[in-house]
Amino acid sequence: MNGSHQLRRKRFYKNLSEGEALILFAGSAPRKTADATYPFFANRNFYYLTGILQVDSVFLAANRGGVVEETLFIHEKSPMAERWNGYRISHEEASEYSGIKKIADLGTFDQVLGDLLKSGSLTALWYDFDKYDDGRKDAPQNKHSESVLSAHPALTLKNAYPLICEARTIKDADEIAKIREALAVTRDGIHAMMKQVKSGMYEYQLEGVFNKVLADAGVREPAFANIVSGGRNNFYIHYEEPMGILQDGDLILTDVGARKNEYVSDISRPFPVNGKFTPEQKKVYSIALKVNKELMGLLAPGMVSFEEIEAYSRRRIREELVAAGYLGEDEDVSKYYWHKGTHHIGLDVHDVGPPGQPIAPGMVFTIDVGIYMEDRNIGFRIEDNVAITETGYEHLSSDIVREIEDVEAMMNG
Repeated sequence: MNGSHQLRRKRFYKNLSEGEALILFAGSAPRKTADATYPFFANRNFYYLTGILQVDSVFLAANRGGVVEETLFIHEKSPMAERWNGYRISHEEASEYSGIKKIADLGTFDQVLGDLLKSGSLTALWYDFDKYDDGRKDAPQNKHSESVLSAHPALTLKNAYPLICEARTIKDADEIAKIREALAVTRDGIHAMMKQVKSGMYEYQLEGVFNKVLADAGVREPAFANIVSGGRNNFYIHYEEPMGILQDGDLILTDVGARKNEYVSDISRPFPVNGKFTPEQKKVYSIALKVNKELMGLLAPGMVSFEEIEAYSRRRIREELVAAGYLGEDEDVSKYYWHKGTHHIGLDVHDVGPPGQPIAPGMVFTIDVGIYMEDRNIGFRIEDNVAITETGYEHLSSDIVREIEDVEAMMNG
């Protein structure tokens, strides 16, 4: 059993007053077409507190008389249902994975909660009101809370989302270790692409090289939709239809990551199709890499925020582009600098966490510098992952080659 989930719940319960209950939903697989569904993906906050990945599961924690009573509701074992839809974990397995002692059949959830409400022992319910689900009637927390409130209008509804997200911002040692594992697979996949790329390949063929490395490492799916593009396709920031042909002389942009044990990585590495940067590609690449390194040099706990990192990046990219003759003194850097470069990673690739607070030990995030010159057909980003320590930072992706000489050696070795 992983005690991390128990510890996280215990920390949250400091906010759960007597007479209040927390309700979390794992979610379901959304319908795709006809009778087909998209793959199930467990709600990240539900998983963070329970460690359970089974569809439709519900977690209830009620503070009654100063004692928090936990119950996890899951689908009952059913050989017929499992024949069609796959294995269901048992009550014993659910308890082992989560550390929750009381496991009940999903069909009893409404009755259990209804009895608590009728008894008058609950005055407030906490739900995970995710900001991205705002206004969505089909979101389970919205649908359920609306139904309960209509029957019990005196109830108070509270939002657990900000508190859980704040906790998720700081990773423990086990979480960072899982991100390192994801990065090791990502590294191997990127290096394999560098070694196997050839002019005339389709972008999706090069993406297939990355996906095979993940599969060989036991990773069934990437952390997010792979971005593998070449030439002018690099100017589509979220390019998810890799159908172009890689041309000699073009730069390839890869923005990829593996998901390992539910935790992700997010890395961007550009490299030339033919294994050799042109002089101008080297010039622009060197600017981005220089600023990337400078940004890492700013990282010290409590000393800088994401906003300050972004402001520094914009200023330094502009200064370097002006000095190189690419930007005029009166031109805005936005001409070539299109997006921010710092976001948390963890259970999500754009992980939760308030961006305005100073960086702190346990935060894991990206340092990403992108330059996009459509007029010169040079567009790319260099993105790395870092973890903040008590004294500075750890460059988690340092062994994924990025120096010009190392990239060319990898590709031509």
